[in-house]
Amino acid sequence: MNPLRELVGRFPSLLIARRNISRARTRSILAAAAIMIGVVAIGAIGAGGAAFKESQLNRIQEQGATNVYVAPGFDRETDYFDDDDVRAIEETVDPATVVATNSRTVEYRRRPGRRESVSSTYIEDPRLLYDVAAGGIPRHWRDGAVLSNEFAVRHGLAPGDRITLVEEVERESGTVEVTETYRVRAVLAETAAFGVDEVFLPIATADDRRYSQVRVTTASVEEAETASERLRDEFNGRKDSLLVLEFTSLVRLFRTIVDGINAFLAGLGSLSLLVAGVSIANTMLMSVTKRREEIGVLRAVGYSKADVVRILLAEAVLLGAIGAAAGVALALLVVVAANAVFLGSPFAFTTASVLYLAGAVAFGVGTSLVAGVYPAWRAANERPVESLRG
Repeated sequence: MNPLRELVGRFPSLLIARRNISRARTRSILAAAAIMIGVVAIGAIGAGGAAFKESQLNRIQEQGATNVYVAPGFDRETDYFDDDDVRAIEETVDPATVVATNSRTVEYRRRPGRRESVSSTYIEDPRLLYDVAAGGIPRHWRDGAVLSNEFAVRHGLAPGDRITLVEEVERESGTVEVTETYRVRAVLAETAAFGVDEVFLPIATADDRRYSQVRVTTASVEEAETASERLRDEFNGRKDSLLVLEFTSLVRLFRTIVDGINAFLAGLGSLSLLVAGVSIANTMLMSVTKRREEIGVLRAVGYSKADVVRILLAEAVLLGAIGAAAGVALALLVVVAANAVFLGSPFAFTTASVLYLAGAVAFGVGTSLVAGVYPAWRAANERPVESLRG
């Protein structure tokens, strides 16, 4: 026996509802099409917007939103950090990665008489923050320079080349220019992060172990926010010992804006579902009017009011399910295209995308069910004798 027929046989109300829908095929198709349009609008707008938001959040994170930048505060006695300060920060934000740097402005001497101001950073190991594209950095890096990708490309430099840097240094006798020549050890990979320094030098070659900035690297925006709160609570009591800079507030603002736009557009899409509900209610009322005698016969042979209600509600739910199935299929095509454009893969569905699609289907079927309540109630409460009279 056909399993579908066996299932329908167990639920006679579904069998009658399916027959009624097929008898009024044109009206049923139009009612289901209205549901389909609403489901497509909500699912495509919501899930597509979720893909766009995810792509932009990923881009923001690549530009440093998962980092927390810490500098000496205005109420601090010194304008630098020492090793003890760095250890205290590490203990506070554990298990996040902490990298202490000393940034300075130096001059790159391209040839005699031609100089260019560049930003240099003394650091323990640039690989803690960036990937290496060319060359290599020794495990115990104590000489040579590492260049950012942009700086190397702009000046045509590669590992093995030499660069000359000129720095003004305060001495007891006054300010003097110190000229150093470095061999390029490596060139870093391109990065979307902003504020990347151009030349990196070993912290061991610095005049002292003083740091102008500490960067805390976390795995997510939420962890970055937690780390910044810990630092403020630990060090900024009565005095602002630290300046803590993070971009989580911008991320929250971006999420709020995108979520608001999505909700507004999905709300506009839901209006089409309300129109679809009116269409289904109208279809059901017309069906009830034309089938008064049939309903009267059902009541006369023993069908209760509840049975009649179940039949008509099943009819409404079937219309909604058909429209929702077609709508979510079309919405999936739109979302797959949005995923390919924004996330780089057509099947990179986010949790929010799945929830929007599931919500659109549920809303579509639910609207149909609600729209069928009044016609079902009206048909069930009509007296069998009056129904048989036509």
